[in-house]
Amino acid sequence: MSRYETEDEQIDAIKSWWKKNGNSIITSVLVVAVAVAGWRYWQNSQYVNAANASSVYEMLQLSNDQGKFGEVSREALKLEQEQPDSPYAWGAALLHAKFSFEKGDMDTAESQLQWVIDQAKDAEIRRVAQLRLLRVSIDQGKNDQANALVQALQAEKLTTQESAYLAYVKGLYALKLDQKEEARSAFQAVLDNSGSEQNLRGLAQIQLDDLS
Repeated sequence: MSRYETEDEQIDAIKSWWKKNGNSIITSVLVVAVAVAGWRYWQNSQYVNAANASSVYEMLQLSNDQGKFGEVSREALKLEQEQPDSPYAWGAALLHAKFSFEKGDMDTAESQLQWVIDQAKDAEIRRVAQLRLLRVSIDQGKNDQANALVQALQAEKLTTQESAYLAYVKGLYALKLDQKEEARSAFQAVLDNSGSEQNLRGLAQIQLDDLS
């Protein structure tokens, strides 16, 4: 029997999970991806522009860690407008999307994530945006968009960590559609994946216990 009696309770649980565990599972991937893409950007762009973008992104990241991103969100938008080809702008948009999601502004979260998907030239950063947009699509009940994102991600060469995260989200999606066998298979895939984060494995096990 599921621990969630209503769909609203399940959605609230998803949002709570995002707030508590999203950084350790996805933001860690983002930090590395932005660092690598940023290094390439430094090598292929004017020094001043790269330095300015890097400084702004570091400030945004610090504000995010301190729970003060709302105070500097305009700087994120400014960076996106002025340097849309910069990895730091893509990272800023992802931080803005996370902030918007947590305060319940799904439209802004979706638009920021879609901007990254359309703009980013780095495949790993695009995948981070796709994974996050999949979560938003599920929460909004946009099944066609969610299905398209799942298919797009499955066609990518995902890392083991990304594959584990995708499997977990697919499990949540299957639960929302009342597809219990598909959900069970997806959560088991998280446990079978050697790259799964420990807290994600724990959540998948809880879901499997509920299904049993």
